[in-house]
Amino acid sequence: MKKLVPIFVFLLLLSSLMQAQPEVSTRLLNAMRNSNPEDYIRVLVYLQDQVDILSLDAKLYRENASLERRAYEVITALQNKANSTQPDMIAYFENNLENRSIFKYESFWVANMFMVECKSSIIKNLMNRSDVGLMDLDAFLELDRPVDIRPAETLVGSEPGLKIINANKLWALGITGQGQIVLDIDTGVDPTHPALNYKYRGNHVPSSQAWFDPAGTTTPSDCDGHGTHTMGTMTGRSAAGDTVGVAPDAEWIAAKTICTSPHTANSIAAFQWSMSPDGNPNTIDDMPAAISNSWYDPNTTNECSGIYKTTLDAVEAAGIAVVFSAGNSGSGASTITKPKNINTDEVNIWATGAISGASYLGGSTNPIASFSSRGPSLCGGTGSLLIKPEASAPGVGVRSSYPGGGYTTMDGTSMASPHVAGAVALLKSFAPNLTGKQIKMALYNTAKDLGTPGEDNTYGMGLIDVYAAFISLGTPDNTPPDPITDLSVIDPTSNSLTLSWTVPFDSSMNGVTGFDIRMSNAPISDSATFYAAAEIPFTGQVDTAGAIETITIFGLGFSSTYHFAIRAKDVWTNWSNISNPASGATYGAPQVSVTPTSLHRVLMNNQTYIDTLHIGNVSVNNSTLDYSITLDNNTFPTNSIKVKIVPNYVADQDAIVGTKDKPSETGGLSIEGSGGPDLFGYEWIDSDEPNGPAYVWEDISTTGTLANTWTPTGTYDPKDEGYAGPLPLGFDFKFYGATQNQVYVSSNGPLLFSAPAANIFTNAQIPSATAPNGLISAFWDDLDGRTQGTVHYKQDGNKFIVQFTAWQKYSATGSLTFQYVLYSSGKVMIYYKEMNATLTSATVGIENLTGTDGLQVAYNAAYVKNNLALKFSADPDWLASNSTGGMLMNGTSADVLLTFNAEDYPAGNYGIDVIFTSNDPLTTTVTVPVTMEIVAIPVELTSFTAVA
Repeated sequence: MKKLVPIFVFLLLLSSLMQAQPEVSTRLLNAMRNSNPEDYIRVLVYLQDQVDILSLDAKLYRENASLERRAYEVITALQNKANSTQPDMIAYFENNLENRSIFKYESFWVANMFMVECKSSIIKNLMNRSDVGLMDLDAFLELDRPVDIRPAETLVGSEPGLKIINANKLWALGITGQGQIVLDIDTGVDPTHPALNYKYRGNHVPSSQAWFDPAGTTTPSDCDGHGTHTMGTMTGRSAAGDTVGVAPDAEWIAAKTICTSPHTANSIAAFQWSMSPDGNPNTIDDMPAAISNSWYDPNTTNECSGIYKTTLDAVEAAGIAVVFSAGNSGSGASTITKPKNINTDEVNIWATGAISGASYLGGSTNPIASFSSRGPSLCGGTGSLLIKPEASAPGVGVRSSYPGGGYTTMDGTSMASPHVAGAVALLKSFAPNLTGKQIKMALYNTAKDLGTPGEDNTYGMGLIDVYAAFISLGTPDNTPPDPITDLSVIDPTSNSLTLSWTVPFDSSMNGVTGFDIRMSNAPISDSATFYAAAEIPFTGQVDTAGAIETITIFGLGFSSTYHFAIRAKDVWTNWSNISNPASGATYGAPQVSVTPTSLHRVLMNNQTYIDTLHIGNVSVNNSTLDYSITLDNNTFPTNSIKVKIVPNYVADQDAIVGTKDKPSETGGLSIEGSGGPDLFGYEWIDSDEPNGPAYVWEDISTTGTLANTWTPTGTYDPKDEGYAGPLPLGFDFKFYGATQNQVYVSSNGPLLFSAPAANIFTNAQIPSATAPNGLISAFWDDLDGRTQGTVHYKQDGNKFIVQFTAWQKYSATGSLTFQYVLYSSGKVMIYYKEMNATLTSATVGIENLTGTDGLQVAYNAAYVKNNLALKFSADPDWLASNSTGGMLMNGTSADVLLTFNAEDYPAGNYGIDVIFTSNDPLTTTVTVPVTMEIVAIPVELTSFTAVA
């Protein structure tokens, strides 16, 4: 045993050395390769040991730290880390200054790092140091340069863009940015311009606290004109009243780092300076409210986790709002310039898109500038984290100050970013105790939606509205939301659990704005076990107090018990007490069965044939089989094969009765993405598919007609068991070949073409001969509109809209908002906006008037979700997918119909593999080979033959 110890120690040492190898950027390696041994190269050296700034930031929010305490703790933590970890590296640098291997170096604390200008020999030595985490070239940054610049006149009044974002409404209330500071990291500022000269902070404090220039100058200047223009948009106003700035009474400070030799280290130094311009971490009156940035690093390869992220997270943690231009790289996907893809949270490293103010004022609902860069973020994530930009502002035809005392008009996202920075300063003058992040969240949450409804990768959340953000802030308080007391675990599957809770009350104007959800394998009994548990991100929109909120957690183990707890927060980051604990167990592992194991067919040209594969979940225990079907190794001609999944009934429909208080429960199944055709030819596809419909929400709750006359179908209240209608469509609507011109709305969710004669609180599979028939069902379940919710309808030219808003499930639980749109062409659209309830007990689909044909999307299974669009059409305008799938409870199955179109293909042999992939842990993949032989002369044709 003793002989093994030295070997073990050696292996451990070797392992640690391998792990300690720093990351070296490609551009630094290229610079070394292209240099001579005696050349100096500027290098950024990022140390392994960094402050856990995100944990510190979260702690300060959790404890409602004042801005003074926040700034002090963040700055001193960063400085202490640098002071305790940098001396050895500094000594190394100093030693090599003497032999000229190092020309100069600079240390930083905003991120624990150095800039060192040195020879390749030093770089190679640094690559072998265990205290170095990352090395990168100190590369040049570039402006997000305007796409157009033209002269402009001096005017009296305010710029249209300022009114577009409603800054003027705050001015009218006396909120003008007074007491706030804005910073531009740009090309400098002309301090003599009449719109800016009297607001330079350096007029009454030392220039070192108001002006940062790596060249060492002490008087502001502008090497380009760009910085003077962007600063004007933040705070410019002349003595004559020519107002070009969002916050005209804010002071300005500036950093001139994007000029000659615009090295990254210079801007890192500017960010560090911004956190404490006077050098005293105990003061905050010298710190800017917001920093506007209109530059990018064209070649960085580690923006998502490296030096930029660490630096910018630290600045935000100190309470400053960092704002960037999105870039002027055009309308392609993921064209946001770097490092604006960083997405630590919804608003951190805010990227700003540009709209045309003139187009917007002209009534356009899609006024995006063609040059404005688009998302999604290259840093990944889900939900809002993936979406870039965060929001948009005027960026076309923006008039602002220019060196020499005049004005120019420019186009670019560089013009949009300072609108947001100015808006932060404006709001901070109203709510000076809020952090930059809290102010940005107000702008983010209240932006005016433009373009495609909802947050998108063109506009982000939409056009910023300073007045709406102001209204949302209300009066700051220290009162947390009420605690959540009804957290429960519902809807288990083999690999997921769903949490459900009631949104608690909070006295702030916006109420609850977010949740901290925790999951553990052990019980969560106190704050220690809560904070030790894994955090589950909540990326949805929080509903109103009293509504049911849900979140589904995927990727869980089979037959495993998990424990949960949750807290709620308000806009002021006041956190509620921890909720009641809740626990739940996932189902066991499913067992897949696919039959037959192969198919073979002999046929001749110009004929179409259909045969069937069967997939089932044959486990005897509660379980859910998630499966997908793909076609691979295909030698058939293009578009000659189509897949359709047909769910098999799980029970005799006539035997499924149940009561309202004891509903029947049967195994569930759903299909993903697309499906059909049914016998008539209807097919469906949803917005999750590449060729699927777009999610477009046209709210009619204020423009439509309220359905206020309800007819009961039994002894219950008619808004619990009843219907509204008939409602005239205003056009002839073909449905399964029959012309319809009116519709009935069931209180339980479906649209019907004849009035229901009985209660229909028990949802059924589709198709079924049992009434009701002739229906379109977005969500057929036991619903209840007695205590909450409305139904509106609207005839709008060639379409008819029915909208359920905040409708509930029986008895008075949840909140469901969804919409039907019927087109005169026969197309049916369904939109799910906010579906906050148990969603696995409903039927989704369409059925003909006799119950003999229909198209079922889901039955008592997970399918419906927020912001989903679903389309039904008998004349599909999308291509059939070669990939589909669904979910099967144990004891249920589905038929997979393969349709082969032989057409006039050459005689020969063709083949394809039908691949079933599932969450069965023992059989994750089943491949069924399917072959077809085309012969030139007629032969006796039989069905496909299963090969043993």
